[in-house]
Amino acid sequence: MHRASRRSWFERTFEVGLSLESHGDTVERLRGTPGRLQERVIDVSSGRLLGRSGDSWSIQEHVGHLRDLEPLWLGRVEDLLAGHDRLRSADLENRATWDAQHNQGSLDVLLGEFRAQRSELVRLVESLSREDLLVTALHPRLEQPMTVVDLCFFVAEHDDHHLATITVLRADSQAVGPSE
Repeated sequence: MHRASRRSWFERTFEVGLSLESHGDTVERLRGTPGRLQERVIDVSSGRLLGRSGDSWSIQEHVGHLRDLEPLWLGRVEDLLAGHDRLRSADLENRATWDAQHNQGSLDVLLGEFRAQRSELVRLVESLSREDLLVTALHPRLEQPMTVVDLCFFVAEHDDHHLATITVLRADSQAVGPSE
């Protein structure tokens, strides 16, 4: 099967200014990621879960990375609610994921922690008022103003980027997608 080459996450651009009507659909994508992630990794052999090709993350490290970024997403929502002009910056080198040694830990623990943290994010963004959803702050890398709705879309796209990479890694342990 032919696999199209994949773009690095950092090469992607995003349209912002999504309508408030997009909020429910986007939050539903966020809510569904833990289940979709578990479905992608539940029957994968240990060797394939932990296997790396070169400097790219293993499947389990992608799972850990998704868990590692949940505090950033929650913090960015908090930045918006606090009226900050700029959203907090991400660690563009992903040091937390590289340093965490996720391959040494338990996949079940990573999945459980991700599910719990994502539930917290979903609860928060579902509780926001219309006024809260209209507040904007500048995304530090994209240099674009974002609302909570835009941020939720950005997070859902990031989730899907890693889910798609996991799908490639599952299908062919030699196929490597960009880590970020």
